[in-house]
Amino acid sequence: MTAAPGHLTPATLVEWALRDDDPGEDGDTARHLADCPACREQLSRLRRVVRLARAIETPDLPEPPSRPVWERIERDLRGTGEPDAD
Repeated sequence: MTAAPGHLTPATLVEWALRDDDPGEDGDTARHLADCPACREQLSRLRRVVRLARAIETPDLPEPPSRPVWERIERDLRGTGEPDAD
């Protein structure tokens, strides 16, 4: 994905959002962010997503499917039987 003319690329913004340290005045990117409200806003949103994702704990994640469910999926993928009607 490319950036709009005159803006940082999505990859650069994601890289900055994932940083744990404060990049400070880190060259061209920092200067651009200082002058570009659109890129600063996008970076702010990406940082929020990163913070929320890092805050997820194992109990927040769904339980894996049970063994019978996996067996049914495997059977259906192999095409060795009719899918069970529920």
